Amino acid sequence: MTLENLDLGQECEVTIEKLIYGGQGLARFQGVTIFVPISAVGDKLKVRIIDKEKNFFRAEIVEILEPSVNRRNAPCQYFGQCGGCQLQHLDYPAQLTAKAGFIQDSLKRIGHFDWQTPIEIKHSLEFNYRSRTQLKIELATNLFQIGFYKEGSQDVCDIESCPILAPELNHALAELRKAEKEIALSEPPYSKIDLIKGDKDISANQTIAGLSSKAICQRVLDIDYYFDPGCFFQVNQYLLTTLVEMIIGTRKGKIALDFYAGVGFFALQLAKVYQKVIATEVNQKASHWATHNIQVNAINNVELHSISTERWLTKFSRKFNGIDLIVLDPPRVGIIKKTLLGIAEMRPKEIIYVSCDPSTLARDLRVLADNGYKLASITGIDLFPQTYHIEAVAVLTRVN
Repeated sequence: MTLENLDLGQECEVTIEKLIYGGQGLARFQGVTIFVPISAVGDKLKVRIIDKEKNFFRAEIVEILEPSVNRRNAPCQYFGQCGGCQLQHLDYPAQLTAKAGFIQDSLKRIGHFDWQTPIEIKHSLEFNYRSRTQLKIELATNLFQIGFYKEGSQDVCDIESCPILAPELNHALAELRKAEKEIALSEPPYSKIDLIKGDKDISANQTIAGLSSKAICQRVLDIDYYFDPGCFFQVNQYLLTTLVEMIIGTRKGKIALDFYAGVGFFALQLAKVYQKVIATEVNQKASHWATHNIQVNAINNVELHSISTERWLTKFSRKFNGIDLIVLDPPRVGIIKKTLLGIAEMRPKEIIYVSCDPSTLARDLRVLADNGYKLASITGIDLFPQTYHIEAVAVLTRVN
């Protein structure tokens, strides 16, 4: 069987071999690769071919002939329509197994690492974990919709509640649904609303439906973090302490650098165990709150630079030696090669790379591994249950 011999609309029977990053199941039909959404490893399915790519086909499930032992009924009534979740049809242990596979596959396929050690995935509660979200709004002629984008679309899937949101955010969603007229009359009309939950308050990027737009506070390991709805902050309220502990461990020393520092999430914790911490953050809003958080927590050994990591390396990297640790927590796109080379040239004893994308992580780890560093450990932390996303923490040590 070749790609040319399989037609759009054709039905065939397949067995799902594994899940790939993105959440789809991989099957083969007479040597041809087929990707199937909302499938589980071990599923025997009748599928219909719906799309043809260069080297593979995409298909939809026509009938589940024999379900995987890991299948369950999705807890959310919108699953399959809403694009927010991809894995609710899997029991949670199967989700964790799949995510370990995503990391392992990227290390091998993209990073060319022969990593044989099983990858642990740290986790907590699988529902009601999100303390930050962005709701999409659609104001049609006769229909008001608020929720999340539908799968593969920018049409809004209207929802009344979401099982992965914190209860307080679901309450805010209910209040926003009652404020249809107020939202419709806003100028310009709102197309999205950011919501965040702190320890005591809820805040939004719009003052509407009784919601304020003030900063909120989240306390993690005796540090108070203030930020507003426009700032990035990790979404999983149950795993913030775990994430910090993965970075700190038993580490201590003289100098630590925190690149892509955001509102200071890691930098302020590192200040407890390092004599001096230098942090960079180019986003001015995040940098503002990082400065505020340094001050409000009375921390005097963090030096914040409100510039890009790339610019900091150009201006200051040659002034430092004897660096104990560099922490990297870049955006999903990862880090450009020139910057990685500059980091390696600083010769820190240890580098910790925190990433929400196994593909760009594996790519960047290969650059560091080719320039004086050894991948010592890699651990997943499931900040995003029910989705295909997975955070990973990679530790690299200097070879010589």
